[in-house]
Amino acid sequence: MPGITTPRVALNRVRRFQHVVNVLAKYGFGEAMSQVHVWECVHVERGILKRECKIPEVNIAQRIRLAIEELGPTFIKLGQLLSTRPDLIPPDIITELKKLQASVNFIPAAAIRGIVESELRRPIVEVFDSFDDNPIAAASLAQVHRAVYKGKQVVLKVQRPNIAESTAADIDIMRNLAALAERYSPTLYLINAVGLVEEFDRQMKKELDFKEEAFNMRRFAQNFADDDTIHIPEVYIELSTRRMIVMEFLDGINISNTQKLADEGYNLKLIAKRGAILGFKSTFQFGFFHADPHPGNVIVLPDNVIGLVDYGMMATLSLRDRERLAKLVYFISIRDEKRVARALNELMESEDTIPAEDLEPQMSAIINEYGDVSAGELRLAGMLFAMMRAIMTHGGRLRPQLLWVTKSIAIQEEIAASLHADFNLMELGKPFAQNILNQKFNPFSQPFGLYYWLNDVLDTARDLPYDIGIVLREFRKGRFRIEFEHIGLEPIRLTMERIANRTSLTIIIAALLISSSMIVLSKVPPFIGSIPLLGFIGYIAAIVLSLLLIIAVIRRK
Repeated sequence: MPGITTPRVALNRVRRFQHVVNVLAKYGFGEAMSQVHVWECVHVERGILKRECKIPEVNIAQRIRLAIEELGPTFIKLGQLLSTRPDLIPPDIITELKKLQASVNFIPAAAIRGIVESELRRPIVEVFDSFDDNPIAAASLAQVHRAVYKGKQVVLKVQRPNIAESTAADIDIMRNLAALAERYSPTLYLINAVGLVEEFDRQMKKELDFKEEAFNMRRFAQNFADDDTIHIPEVYIELSTRRMIVMEFLDGINISNTQKLADEGYNLKLIAKRGAILGFKSTFQFGFFHADPHPGNVIVLPDNVIGLVDYGMMATLSLRDRERLAKLVYFISIRDEKRVARALNELMESEDTIPAEDLEPQMSAIINEYGDVSAGELRLAGMLFAMMRAIMTHGGRLRPQLLWVTKSIAIQEEIAASLHADFNLMELGKPFAQNILNQKFNPFSQPFGLYYWLNDVLDTARDLPYDIGIVLREFRKGRFRIEFEHIGLEPIRLTMERIANRTSLTIIIAALLISSSMIVLSKVPPFIGSIPLLGFIGYIAAIVLSLLLIIAVIRRK
């Protein structure tokens, strides 16, 4: 297994792998483990894989959730990620995965103090005015404590002991299981199970680096410095490390507590709109957005101001990808299935494109299905996930960035629904898409845009005579050549070559049979018994060649 450094670590990972297999078998997935030959990665008793499910009265979706919960935080995190993938996971399983909650114990205050002082390299009393030993929250990766720093209320998010090591071990197990699944299951190969685990691994490494999260907060705050509808907590970079982050305490109401928000006079529809605008603005304008804006990370402050916490799962979009995504959203909004198909091709992960005419009927059906509903019922994320499924049926796959955008939109739609807001998210996002498309064709839209655009034009114009001169010199010297590459003809060439070889072999066999028969009829000596020797050899050669020809034909079937 990758990442093993010592015999103790190796032994622990083997035991953990065996435990994972035992838990899956306990919930009735032993046969699935057997089908993917799990014994190729770790020693398991074959009898365990034949074990009957301990709770046969629950359905398969519930058993998947129960198994994941028993396997612990890393598997729960993966399950939560998969719950946002309706393009891959059936609806009944997604319903169960959305129930996943990490059941974690509080870490003793002494252990937390030890980590904090180890990271600060100083006693807590030398840094903080006060530190509350009672945690205000605990999650699978960290525990949160309040403190006072230079007279200001702050929170410390402290990483759980050994969580990075245990997460790495579990992801290593997932990677091995995914590789086996792809090898022995064509369906899982199609959805790129190994790629899903690698994507999850990258995301978990980001989440476990709290120093990076601190810089994410600062960058996000700079982007929205002039926006008074949202509030990003102040982060104390000088106190933040890889295992600990210190930030401003936000005293507000969690956005999921709709009853309390309504009782205290908050404008639920305005809050939902501001959250959606925040998502579109961060995605299209800055290309740096919150990939996990679930309700637990959203705090409502006085004056309907939105506060965002937990910046471990952030995603970025290049300018080109933002332009591609903007085209997709805009063409969906005007219900142009032809251009939607083309825009999806531009968002493909590979360079191989799917002919637009093959996608157009499906895009038309999807747009009509989702477009013929009332404004409050329209689900942009559902439409995008349906398009992803359509792409998969053609053997294609979209860029991972689109997944993160769609996941973010899906969560925003769920929050809007919980706040009983009935606005059309598509219409709300359309101006942001139009704006980035306008910028593409308007050199005046960005500071110094015209200056850089003219620079590019002048550079091209200045180099043009030289480039043309090179082409003319090569032409005069007879070195100017145009090369053609025939793509896709190699299989045809091999087939033709095979046909020619078999035809030649058939002619040789026929010639041997005819010539041998003539020798036998002419009774040309020497003889083997009553049969001429040359005729006998010819018959044997014809039989051998015939057998070889038959074998070659059968193998190609």
